[in-house]
Amino acid sequence: MKSEKLRIYSFFEEILFYPKWYHWPFVVLLFPFSFIYMTILHFKFPRKFENLGIPIVSVGNIIIGGSGKTPFSIALANYFNKYKPAVILRGYGRKSTGLLVVSEWGDIKVNVEKSGDEAMEIAISTKSLVIVSEDRKEAILKAKEMGAGFIILDDGFDKPFKKLNIVIDTKIKNPFCLPAGGYRYPRVALRFADLVIKENKDFSRIVNVPEGDILISAISKPNRLLKYWKKKYKFFPDHYYYKLEDIREFKDKIIVTTKKDYVKLKKFKLNLKVIDLKININKNVLDKIEKYLIKFQQKG
Repeated sequence: MKSEKLRIYSFFEEILFYPKWYHWPFVVLLFPFSFIYMTILHFKFPRKFENLGIPIVSVGNIIIGGSGKTPFSIALANYFNKYKPAVILRGYGRKSTGLLVVSEWGDIKVNVEKSGDEAMEIAISTKSLVIVSEDRKEAILKAKEMGAGFIILDDGFDKPFKKLNIVIDTKIKNPFCLPAGGYRYPRVALRFADLVIKENKDFSRIVNVPEGDILISAISKPNRLLKYWKKKYKFFPDHYYYKLEDIREFKDKIIVTTKKDYVKLKKFKLNLKVIDLKININKNVLDKIEKYLIKFQQKG
C-alpha cells in the first residue's frame, strides 16, 4: 500500500514538473480547472498591504515545492544575525495547530512533530527566533513582541503585508498552473516581486555529499538528489514522517540524508550522515536586502 501511494505521488509529480509525452493528455484534461484556479487567484491576490511596523523580507516562489526557500532563508538568517531575525513559516506537515515558538534564539522549545520538518531544520541551523503559525500576521506580531529586529517570512509572496518581496524563480517543463502544472502563480506574477533571483546567477549551492550505503529522503522532487548520488536510494513523499518499519532494514547501514530528513530520522538512533548544503548569496542581493533593513530603521 505504501509503495503504491509513492508511485501515485511520483506519477503526479512527473505530470506537474517534468511531463513526458504520455502525460500531456492528463495536462490537457486538467487545463480548464487551471483557468478557473487562475481566475480565482486574480481576484484573491491582495491589492492593499498592511504595515506591521517591522521590516519583513519574504522569501517565496511561484511553483509548488523544491525551489530552495528553506536553505535560502537559513543563509539570510545567519548572514543578518546581528539584526535579530525571526523566521516565520506555516509549519507545513506538522502535527499541531496554532502559533508555536519553535526556537527562541537557538533554544529549541518543541519537537519536530509539533514544529514541522522545515521549521526544525531552520531552528537547528540558526540562532534565530523561529515561529510557526497558520496566521502569519499573529506570528509577526508575536516575533515583534519578543524582540525580533526583522522578519524572514517563508513563502510570503501573496501575504498582504508591506515587505521586501523576494521570489526565487525556478522554471519547470510544465508551463501551466495548478492543477494542470506545477506553477502556483503564472510567470506574469513575477512583476509583483521586488527581487526576482535565480540560482547560479544570484545565488549558488555548495553541496557536499558524504559516503554511505543508501540515500533516504522525503523532500519535494527527490530525484534532483541523484545528481550527487549514484548508489542505492529510497524516497518517500514530501514531508513524510518516518516509521520504524520504513527504515528497520537499514539499521546496520550508513544512511545518507538531507537535514530536513535528519530532524525526523535522528530519533531512531541510526548511523546517519547528513548532506551539507550551503547557499552563497551574491553580495549585490545581500546589499539590497540590507539597504531595505537600514531604510526601514531610519524611517522608524
